[in-house]
Amino acid sequence: MFPDLKKDNKFFVGICKFDLHIHNCQSLKEKRRVIVSLEEKLKNRFNIALCEYGELDLWQRAQITTITCSNKQSVVDTTMKALIKYIEHFHPVTILNAECQIL
Repeated sequence: MFPDLKKDNKFFVGICKFDLHIHNCQSLKEKRRVIVSLEEKLKNRFNIALCEYGELDLWQRAQITTITCSNKQSVVDTTMKALIKYIEHFHPVTILNAECQIL
């Protein structure tokens, strides 16, 4: 289906999974507001794909996964580090766990 990838046609995919705690959240509506705001900011700032998964019905917890890709591993690594730093400074949430890998 796909042509053989030549050595010159390398690309790298970075995947980061975040487990987040949402501060002072009292409803799913508040959670949705915070998560949608974070998603929009990350997508606009870093040009990434993002989805929320797992524990969707808990008010103060959220799991999100971000995906980025580039033909340079250093660009993917830099983007993932910047994502973590940005989320760490996003005041409504705290990162409980973050797992990143480059494929």
